[in-house]
Amino acid sequence: MAPIQRKGRWNQPKNGGSNQQSSSTSSLGSTSYKGESVSLSSGQGEEYPCGVVLSVHPIWPDLGSNQGELFFECTLFLYSVLALFLQYLNLYKSLWWLPKSFWHYSMKLHNINPYFLSCVGLLLGLRVTKCFWSTISYIFHNVGEGKSNKWRQALSLIQYGVVKVPMTTMILTSFFFSFTRIVREFPPSAVIYFFFPPFAYFILFFHEIQQRLRKVWKKTKSVMRKEASPSEIVDVVLEEDAGWIDLDSVAHMCSGVASQVRQEIDILTLDFFLRIKRCIFAGISTAFLSIFLPLAFLPYKTSVGLPHRVLINEMWQIQMAVVVFCTAFTHYVTYLFPLHYLDLMYRSAMHLGRWEAEESSSVATITSSLSKKIPVVVHTIPHPAIMWSPHAAPYAEGTIVEMEGGKRFKAVPTSNKLRTVSAQPENIYHALFSFWCSNPLALINILCLSEFVLIFIQFWLLVLTLEWQHILTLVFLMFANYLLLGKLFKDRVILQRVYDPSKEDLALIQQVQMESLKRKDSNADSR
Repeated sequence: MAPIQRKGRWNQPKNGGSNQQSSSTSSLGSTSYKGESVSLSSGQGEEYPCGVVLSVHPIWPDLGSNQGELFFECTLFLYSVLALFLQYLNLYKSLWWLPKSFWHYSMKLHNINPYFLSCVGLLLGLRVTKCFWSTISYIFHNVGEGKSNKWRQALSLIQYGVVKVPMTTMILTSFFFSFTRIVREFPPSAVIYFFFPPFAYFILFFHEIQQRLRKVWKKTKSVMRKEASPSEIVDVVLEEDAGWIDLDSVAHMCSGVASQVRQEIDILTLDFFLRIKRCIFAGISTAFLSIFLPLAFLPYKTSVGLPHRVLINEMWQIQMAVVVFCTAFTHYVTYLFPLHYLDLMYRSAMHLGRWEAEESSSVATITSSLSKKIPVVVHTIPHPAIMWSPHAAPYAEGTIVEMEGGKRFKAVPTSNKLRTVSAQPENIYHALFSFWCSNPLALINILCLSEFVLIFIQFWLLVLTLEWQHILTLVFLMFANYLLLGKLFKDRVILQRVYDPSKEDLALIQQVQMESLKRKDSNADSR
């Protein structure tokens, strides 16, 4: 059995990883129940006479579902539009408050190119369009499930002929019309900046693009053989990348087999880096399209053809780009790394453990009464070591293993509840995973600290600035960071109360469990 069940083709659109685990959730090799798993092969945890071993992990509370992907992308899109508006405010501000000012508005609106604004807006909303496409596919699939082939063909005709094709046609027509006007009005040195986001995406997701192209080519050959419909090619293009874990469909294995634990860690590591790359690209694309790209398309001549120049404060632009990048990056992290995902990594790190390198024989220097230094080789009596094997059971705490190169390692567990180590010595990914995920609050503490530092820097800039547009920009950007800090701090409090509950928390948990049992009993009696 594969350690993690992949997301199905027509699963419900992601919600960033639900904070609850369903009883039908596929585990990583064991039966999973509402935050706890039962393993029949592990010798860890509390054992009962029947041979069943219960999980040593705390019960994960039912926190309800997280925000949907479409709602999240709309939120990030609104923040991107806000950053773009603030950038225009800083570039085309006017002296509207002066008594004899020629400007009656706070911005010189005639300097804003509507075609460029249309292109940037469509690019910023590209992820929203993709989420909307996936949501439509999910709705029509649910409607046509269990229906006859004629019903499915009719629904497919409505889906593409009435909704998807007109929507895609309007978006592409609007973009290419605006882009052709930009190509005519601006030099090629400015137009080439539009290709930076695709280039950055190609660099970050080169491996995933290769796999997707192979799938598209395979599906295209199936269409040519009339074994599949052409619409399935679009679905392959828009599906999730390989290695992406659907948190609604997997649960922690809680296995005592070392090879399964390492396989689970490898899958989580691949998924972790994929999520980090998405967060980085979201921050880069948002900052580039909202802050940097308007600088490349400044008006260089007036309506009558006279030269025109816009003064730019380079240092202020760099500060804005850094703030927007960090905010968009953190906003994406809060969505792609929900509490359930942090809990999943911590549970896996408990089973993984870590290895410490054993020191070899050392050389000591003894000084005699005649002040003569005599080097003496002190040989440490080595502990008995065994050869490390990938097929062996998890090694107990303090076990000394030896690799083929002669290096020796000592097993060090990362939890007081599990005194075994399943990691592979000399594996840098296992060592990093154990270091960062052995504490459930480590990642959330780093995010809270970084967000607090970002808010402090913005507040310090607000104190030092004198220009009204800078004050307005910092106030709006700080408000978004305040919301993020509040959400991160709330998540940290939840994690702390789950893994280090107080007496009041334990009493509350017991009360909730009793109420849940009474509710189940009443439902069973009513049936």
